[in-house]
Amino acid sequence: MTSLVINGTAKSYTEKLNALDADKLAQVNIIREALLGKDKKVHERISKKCATFNLGRKAIAKISINGKCVRLHLAIDPNDEQYQTYPLKDLSDKASYSDVPAMLKISSDLALRRALKLIAAL
Repeated sequence: MTSLVINGTAKSYTEKLNALDADKLAQVNIIREALLGKDKKVHERISKKCATFNLGRKAIAKISINGKCVRLHLAIDPNDEQYQTYPLKDLSDKASYSDVPAMLKISSDLALRRALKLIAAL
């Protein structure tokens, strides 16, 4: 029987952000600027796992990075009829994403355009 040896710790959000290639980093910056430009009261908070964007005290979006995939979590209902054309995943059953249950993977320019449309609809 072999034993499982795990060395190291999980990378933080800033370490994952610095490890992204130039295209993905540009996509994150475009999304970040769109969220911050939405209202003067929108503020960014960077934690170990993600960047959270709050409008006052209410979370409206989160950006997380998993490997080379950028994920945008939004405070919209993913089961709403007006969002059925978007490939949103419902994460409302997880406690950390209960405020922002709709998840969209940003992997292409089309996904970025969709993300910007969803941000404008917030």
